[in-house]
Amino acid sequence: MPASVDIRAIIGSVLNVIKTRANQICAATCDGLVLRMHYRWTFCLLLGGFLTVWYSWYYRDVITCVSHFNAETQVRLDYINICLSYPYIEDNGSKRYLLFYRWISWSLLVLAGVYYIPRKVSKNFDNARCKKLLEDLAANAHAYDHIEKDLVERAARYITFNIKTHDGLYWKYLTVNVLALIIDIFGMLFLNFILQGRFIQYGFKSYPFNRDPQKFTDYMSQTFPPFASCELSNENQLVNKRIEKFGCHLTIMELYEKVFLIVWLWMIVLTFVTCCYIVFLGLMWLPCVQVYLLRTAKPVHVSSKVRGVVHAVAKNCKIGDIYLLYRVRGHLSHARFYELMTRLSDPALFTKQIQQAPPGKIPDGKDKMPPNNQTDTLRNRHPNLPQDPLMNPEYLHQLLVNQEMMNRHPQNPAGRNPLLKNNSNILIE
Repeated sequence: MPASVDIRAIIGSVLNVIKTRANQICAATCDGLVLRMHYRWTFCLLLGGFLTVWYSWYYRDVITCVSHFNAETQVRLDYINICLSYPYIEDNGSKRYLLFYRWISWSLLVLAGVYYIPRKVSKNFDNARCKKLLEDLAANAHAYDHIEKDLVERAARYITFNIKTHDGLYWKYLTVNVLALIIDIFGMLFLNFILQGRFIQYGFKSYPFNRDPQKFTDYMSQTFPPFASCELSNENQLVNKRIEKFGCHLTIMELYEKVFLIVWLWMIVLTFVTCCYIVFLGLMWLPCVQVYLLRTAKPVHVSSKVRGVVHAVAKNCKIGDIYLLYRVRGHLSHARFYELMTRLSDPALFTKQIQQAPPGKIPDGKDKMPPNNQTDTLRNRHPNLPQDPLMNPEYLHQLLVNQEMMNRHPQNPAGRNPLLKNNSNILIE
């Protein structure tokens, strides 16, 4: 007896994978909830729809046909194969062929791959230093004072040295979200083409989902008709100069109408959320929105107003810095984020940071030196010259007293006389 498949174990494994992926920290600079809704949630939805339909195709009867001339005669398999590809229904006196019935499951797989494109693009757009900073903040977000204080110091040092250089992060992130919206529109048009122009309005025209189980005149049954006709003629090259007509029951159509209703609802919600988020990113240019994004709760021990500090930070930063601070805010407590904002609100903070830095200190790997200082330091650096070894004074005194040694010294006139003065023949010497 073959071993049975433990469905509960499979479902448990799938749920564990989903929980693990859901609990992962998102520290990428060009990633966010809206993008994860595309490359993770929508990808899993489309892949699950494909596997569901694919399983039904291989483990269920997908079509049942009978001949209109003799219903008791079994239909040949080669005839059924043609009816799988070319079933049709009568629509206002014309034939509408259901060409999608056999291959529409693969369109879900193709669309799932398309929805994973934002993930690949966002990974290529990531800033390694900013990503490392956000990873450190997120990994230690549960810690308390001593670690959090060091994280604030690290974040302040990095943002100070790199202030007004993060505009590229904002534009890259906005580009990826616009790409996600383009993919949403493409997905709607692609499925609308596959379903012969009946997908975009599928949910609207199906509401309130009143079904007609007798004549199948409702919109869902017209989009995915469970019963269709099939006709074989001389063009099919399988009949002997005659026309064969069959009536077919397309059993998977009942599954299609549920799967694509869920896909339609999700795509409508996803497109709406993506549009709203792009509008939100565009509004980040407004000073009032910047103040709202950086606003935090006022600590008890602080006497100054939070609004004044936030306004000062907004004046010192550009749009990319505002976006980065907005991401950092989610990983710090209100008090620590206010401390960070206070340090960044000083207009002369960058100059003070350089003056207070001890000489010869090796900068942290997460920080960068200012571009001008780094270039000048490398350009004006002197090469390491060899130094003479230290000489013992007593030993030096003994050398000076020794007359024989002094006669050999190059500064002695006698030592500089050539030997040819005393000898006329070089061979004799």
